[in-house]
Amino acid sequence: MKSKKAMSHYSEDFKWRVVQEVLSGRYNKDQARQIYGIKSNCAILYWMRKYSGNEDYRYTHAFANGIKDMHGSKENLELKQRIDQLEEELRRAKLRADVWQKMIEVAEEQLQIEIKKKYGAQLLKHIEDKTDQ
Repeated sequence: MKSKKAMSHYSEDFKWRVVQEVLSGRYNKDQARQIYGIKSNCAILYWMRKYSGNEDYRYTHAFANGIKDMHGSKENLELKQRIDQLEEELRRAKLRADVWQKMIEVAEEQLQIEIKKKYGAQLLKHIEDKTDQ
């Protein structure tokens, strides 16, 4: 008669910690199994599926999609940070443009000259008049 393997029972906290270490890339499933002395070859995979919300252990596609979503969320976080950075740069550029506009208005008022006017157009007309003479 074959002897049955002793069933090991692990706490939910332990399972969760092992799954987090595997998902973070600290260990792969086999390394974690050896380090923590987990006898079952499939235990960590079952735990990963359980904590991902995929209770049907026969189908791994839902679990694989869950992992892709987790990686996607990291990419989304990076993209959000980049968007925030660009929005801050845009805000600063708008403030800079407003300051320049105000400087031009003050200079026009104090110096009684039109700075906004296209200076090159007057210069071109002046040059054309000289060449016609």
